[in-house]
Amino acid sequence: MTTIVGGRRTLLILNAEDGTGRLESELAGLGWHTGRADLAAGDLPGLVERLADLLAAPGSPDRTAILGFGEAGLAALEIADRHPERVTAVVVVGTADHDLAGELSCPTLTLPAPGREPVASAVVPFLAALDALDTQAEVPPDLPATLRPLTPTLLNDAELLGRFREIGPVHRLNAEGAATTWILTGHAASTRTLTDPRLAGEVEITAGFRLQSDDPALAHKGDLDLITIDGREHARLRRLIERHLTPERVEALRPRIQRAADGLLDAIPAGEVVDFLHAFAYPLPVLVLCELLGVPEDRRGHIREWILERLVTPPPKAHHDIDELLRDLIAARRESPSDDLLGWVVADEGDDLAEDDLVSAARFLMVNGHRAPTTVLASGLAALLKRPEQWARLVAEPALVATAVEELLRLVTPFPVTIARQVTAPIEVGGTPIPKGDLLAASLVAANRDPSFFPDPDLLDVGRRDNPHLAFGHGHHHCLGADLARAQLRVAFGTLARRFPDVELARDSRSLHYRQSSVRYLLGLPVVLRPDRRGEPAA
Repeated sequence: MTTIVGGRRTLLILNAEDGTGRLESELAGLGWHTGRADLAAGDLPGLVERLADLLAAPGSPDRTAILGFGEAGLAALEIADRHPERVTAVVVVGTADHDLAGELSCPTLTLPAPGREPVASAVVPFLAALDALDTQAEVPPDLPATLRPLTPTLLNDAELLGRFREIGPVHRLNAEGAATTWILTGHAASTRTLTDPRLAGEVEITAGFRLQSDDPALAHKGDLDLITIDGREHARLRRLIERHLTPERVEALRPRIQRAADGLLDAIPAGEVVDFLHAFAYPLPVLVLCELLGVPEDRRGHIREWILERLVTPPPKAHHDIDELLRDLIAARRESPSDDLLGWVVADEGDDLAEDDLVSAARFLMVNGHRAPTTVLASGLAALLKRPEQWARLVAEPALVATAVEELLRLVTPFPVTIARQVTAPIEVGGTPIPKGDLLAASLVAANRDPSFFPDPDLLDVGRRDNPHLAFGHGHHHCLGADLARAQLRVAFGTLARRFPDVELARDSRSLHYRQSSVRYLLGLPVVLRPDRRGEPAA
């Protein structure tokens, strides 16, 4: 493969066929850099894997357009779907046997097999149009009309959101089929507006910024389960949990969190490449939830399978077996008190307990209580290991684990946007009127990198003291499990720094790419856990 120079105008050509030279020549005249690569023929998964390896190789550009002939084009589509932050556009030549093009966040072009009509005649105008869009987006931010529309797929893009933040504190979201939605892009505007009593939750909203249909057959609550329900019901279920999930009780749970973390780390072979995501970041939050709810050992595998396998396909179907398991646990608490969340609620409510409410609340906690810790454990460790001086500082100063966790929460921002609220009376944000009936949400990514509140906001600093981040939201929907998430993150990173100070990223770094949906998350994190290389035994 020829060397590809990184930059905005970069095209990777896979399995080039006749006529590619003309395309390269014309693009060079427009200032584009091109490179070629041959992916050995084979099954599509193999092609996708080889392309992922190629993009992870030293010297590969951070972002590139990809043109693939035949099966290589399908592999390019798969990579664009899995790693949208790496691909600016895809051109597929010679096959139409795919259905991904309309689902991708980047522009796509499908062409028939090259014949008399050269590929260049279609590809050059396509990329030139893309080039024009990028050029518009780079015009100084004091010209708001030049910025591309803010779409849901851009809500993870910290750099672009920063440009919107510089223009003003609120912007309209461009989402086909969605209710009119406004996104707050500044820290001050977010904290001030999210507590405005004119924002209400007495309306059901899906995860896609759509109002629920009045027709029950068409209603869809998205993949966030009870977080999108009617606001009054949400508040009732939330109250059932939050008065028992106190900081004191979370602190009392810490020894059990420590045992869970140590048990998972004990099972990982030191000195070997392991996927940290699947070996630790996924299972630890599930184990912590089981400890909190008092799920017995012989039922935890069932809970883990439900959370990590059945819930990943939206929209989640009703899983009556989980509800029955929770009812069994509640019945056992009625017979015999226990020191766990279900036991605390049963004891406090007594004969007034509405069992259906407790089942719903416990399910709500499990559905939403594992995502943020998993995301920060994986993406946070990756961020630390890519800044080795920060990891070394945490190892040398264990007392920094609390500030390090807050900094990772700020930078990773596991949920990029708050739940949309409905405006019940006209309001104004930064001079922009927001009409009654519209939806409004805050970009937590933009707020957490607001230079007005965070000096050097893109810099990872495990010792950052003044850190008023909004990773857990603000106002009515501040995460009720924030203390629990913090506790397990502090235990996890503190234990890793103590037991495996020389942990390092594996040489194969292709899994350090992200897939973006409502949450930006890692697909894998290959690491090698190493105790202190000076030969000291692990604690």
